[in-house]
Amino acid sequence: MSKDNVFQFFSKAAKNDALKDKLQAVTSPEDLVNLGKQEGLEFSSEHVDEAIGELKEQPNFFRSLAVAVLEVFSPSRDDYPEVGVQPFSGDPNPHP
Repeated sequence: MSKDNVFQFFSKAAKNDALKDKLQAVTSPEDLVNLGKQEGLEFSSEHVDEAIGELKEQPNFFRSLAVAVLEVFSPSRDDYPEVGVQPFSGDPNPHP
């Protein structure tokens, strides 16, 4: 178990849409550790803290973090029409 496995896990998640979806469902450090184990990468919540601490020391960390968060948590595609989002014009309560 090591922080290197944490880096490998996040790298793998960045390239795998199914794993990104699973990562979005993570609500606790234990969930993250268990997800890592499912992917064959064992690490502890302390290793995650160490990895994040090391990343924070890197130049442009917060800019890179923001980009990564947007990529992970943004929809993979949007279905908006080219004219943009339109106001709702239907019946808000179709069943009396």
